[in-house]
Amino acid sequence: MKNKFFKSVVSVISSIVITSTMLIGCYNDKAEKSGQLSGNINVWSWNEELLTSGIIDKFEEAYPNVKVNLITIPNDNNAYSTKLIATLRSGVNAPDVYLAESANVKRLCNMDYYEDLSKGPYNAEKLTDQMVPYTVKLGRNDNDNSIRALTWQATPGGYFYRRSLAKKYLGTDDINEVQKMMTSMEDFIKLGEKIRDESNGEVSLLANYSELLYVVLANRSEGWVKDGKLIIDPAMEEYLDLATEIRSKSLDINAKQWTPKWTESMSSGEVFGFMLPTWGLSNTLQANAPDTEGDWAFVKAPSSYYWGGTWIGMYGDGKKKDISWEFIKFVTTNKDFLQQYAKDSGDFVNNKAVQDTISNSEEGNNSFLNGQNVYKSYSSLVDSINGDIITEYDETLNNLWSDSVDLYMSGNISREDVIENFKEKVKATYPKLEV
Repeated sequence: MKNKFFKSVVSVISSIVITSTMLIGCYNDKAEKSGQLSGNINVWSWNEELLTSGIIDKFEEAYPNVKVNLITIPNDNNAYSTKLIATLRSGVNAPDVYLAESANVKRLCNMDYYEDLSKGPYNAEKLTDQMVPYTVKLGRNDNDNSIRALTWQATPGGYFYRRSLAKKYLGTDDINEVQKMMTSMEDFIKLGEKIRDESNGEVSLLANYSELLYVVLANRSEGWVKDGKLIIDPAMEEYLDLATEIRSKSLDINAKQWTPKWTESMSSGEVFGFMLPTWGLSNTLQANAPDTEGDWAFVKAPSSYYWGGTWIGMYGDGKKKDISWEFIKFVTTNKDFLQQYAKDSGDFVNNKAVQDTISNSEEGNNSFLNGQNVYKSYSSLVDSINGDIITEYDETLNNLWSDSVDLYMSGNISREDVIENFKEKVKATYPKLEV
């Protein structure tokens, strides 16, 4: 009996010693790697998000001998992607790491300048089990299906509305009740008519009809291009009808996105709500209407959509791949970093374990939304996002389509001319496409 007890104790102690040794070993390996990794990398982006969000600071804190230099190139008229591609082609002063957004990620991932992260020593396929599927799909090369870029974000969208306006003109600001009023696009229009009538035309459903573009784009059956041929999905013509209806019924204030009139309307009280993705909460609403904290709520759009997101990969001919990969891996897969980043920034991170933790804790309660756990709402939307319809042409074709629709809405071309105007622009931009 004593021998059995003694052996059991020895066994337990041995297990503790072995486990402790393994943990210490893992810690020492990480600490040693962190200490040994030294040098600097250049990262290209179209904005300063990596700096302002504290991402670079967190990485440099974990890797004190590494310096990340962020070079920003504004993306007006696709300037960022134009300069980036020209630089990558020349190979002169190319970035070690460069970012892509949802509109151009497919284009950049298909160009073969990004390093193949599926192969060793990266083995990124093993790192994606906690990521939202559509985000991984968008970062793949279409030719060989390899991962070229990863993202730390998922960006489902919805509708942010003013609670005080809902109570005044709808009789309730309850999220569940307002949600029932917009289960379809037809219901959404009726909601806008009710708000218009009850407010005597002083409050509009949207700032601009174009806020519905990404909702429509996400719910097409096919993307812009298939087998080298331009596809104009029927949903895009429905978008024309939707834009016409919104404007003719005075359901928007004709405030074009990203103009001063648009951002000012977030605090003026003349707009009931805004179609925005996850990042729109902190980067747009909170930034432009800080005095309205607590007066907002989030509900699902009439149909699921996403808007934006930032992908990160490294230059295949870069000379600092060890640092570049550690930076990418840290930003997109380090759970401790992602959870703290989510808490600090309010951003919706691309890690299901972190999403679940925050969705079921007070960490997800957002003060700007009067304590609503918006993480729980976001989490319920991500799996319904379709990444199959995104093409490498989206950045340009989305803009060309918007330009043609704007011409129509401003009275410069007829409804019948929109499609032809768009096709002519596509032919001029992509002569090789079958239009």
